[in-house]
Parts: sequence; C-alpha cells; structure tokens
Amino acid sequence: MPEQQIKAVAFDYGGTISEARIDRVIGQKRLDPAAVAPLHRLHTMGIRLVLASNTLAHETRWPALQMAGVDDLFTVALLSDPLGVAKPDPMFYRLVLAAADCAPGELLFVGDNLRDDVTGPIGHEMRAALVRPDGLRGGEELPTGAHLIRHVGELPDLVAAPDVDGRDPAFRAPWT
Repeated sequence: MPEQQIKAVAFDYGGTISEARIDRVIGQKRLDPAAVAPLHRLHTMGIRLVLASNTLAHETRWPALQMAGVDDLFTVALLSDPLGVAKPDPMFYRLVLAAADCAPGELLFVGDNLRDDVTGPIGHEMRAALVRPDGLRGGEELPTGAHLIRHVGELPDLVAAPDVDGRDPAFRAPWT
C-alpha cells in the first residue's frame, strides 16, 4: 500500500510549542520563539495545523498564539476544558480527526506526552512524533511507527520526507 502524505499536523501546546515558564501578563506559557518559523514553514507547505491541547478553564492559548503572530496559521484549536473531553479520551482524538479533515494516516500528532500525544493517536491509526529535547525517560519505549524529535523545528523536514511512518531509522534521533 502506498504511503499516505501528511496533510495535517495536530500539536499539543505545553512542552511542545510553548516556553517552559508561565508569562504573568497572559496567564499562560508563551509560544516558543523557535517554533514560529517551523509553524510558518508547515503552513506554507500546505499542511493544516490543529492545536489539540488539554487545558484548564483559564487557558485559551489564543493570547500566546496571537502574540507570536501564528494564530491565523491554525485551522482550529481543540481545547479540552471548553470541549469537556481531554486526551487520552478516544472522543478527543475523533474530534482532532474531524477538525483536521483527513484520514488518520494523513495526520501527524505531535506532543511531549508519550501516552496522550503518541500512544493514544497511534491507537487511532494516526502518526505521531514525541518531542523530547533529552530523549526518552527511563523505562519509556517509543511505539513502533512513532518518531522521537528534539524540537518541532525538525518537523518540516520530517513531513517532507517520503517515508514518515517511522520505519526508516534515519528519522529516529540518535539517543533512541
């Protein structure tokens, strides 16, 4: 069966495209400035961007996206608190797929939580990339088909690669 091209990327926010500390002005973490260029590049490549984040009641994510100038790049923001459903609930992943408007194999889910952002999406036939600057933590194992990346800056090249399904060990970080 031919490989499906990635048509959409769903991003977790905290620990994936955000800075580590909370900005007291906006009451949440700002967007990582180093994530701005890769988000623009993915958008320019015709990839639909979806924000798929577990949130608390006060976390809207929009102030951070607006301050970084990337709010218009995202097709939709699926935030768990207003939706009333959070990762790893299967309904959350179904909502992501509906919002992305593509087949599961055409969506790459990207995040920093192995269970919520990698194992859950793979269980729903999506592709996944785990963002870990320091690699896997003790006792963790990356599921077959998942990618391990240090930063979202690696995504445009990963998405553009002809074999993005995880079988090519060249796309696995050297610490896996």
